[in-house]
Amino acid sequence: MHAVWSDVKLAADKLLDAITDEQIAEWNASDPHAWANESFAISEAAETGYCTFHGKSCDPPDGGSVTIDGAYLAKSDVIIRERLQKAGIRLAHLLDSVLAD
Repeated sequence: MHAVWSDVKLAADKLLDAITDEQIAEWNASDPHAWANESFAISEAAETGYCTFHGKSCDPPDGGSVTIDGAYLAKSDVIIRERLQKAGIRLAHLLDSVLAD
C-alpha cells in the first residue's frame, strides 16, 4: 500500500477506534439541521478565529481569511477530530437509513 494511503488509513482507524457506543447513539439521535447548527456555533466561537464580532455582525478576521497552519491545527485538534468523527458516523447512519429499502 502506498505510504500516504497507509497514513490516511491509520488516521481513520485511530479516529474510529476512539468513538464509544454512547457517542454513536448520541450523534445519531440528532438531525442534519442540528449538525449545521453545531458547525455554525463553532464558526462563531472566538477561539476559531473565523470572524470578529462587531455588534451582531460576524465579520471576516483582519486580512480577510483564516490561515490554516500548524498553530491552527494544534489549537483546533480536538474540534477537528470530533467533527471528522461525527461526520463519519452521521453519514454512515444517514446512508444506512436511506439505502435500507
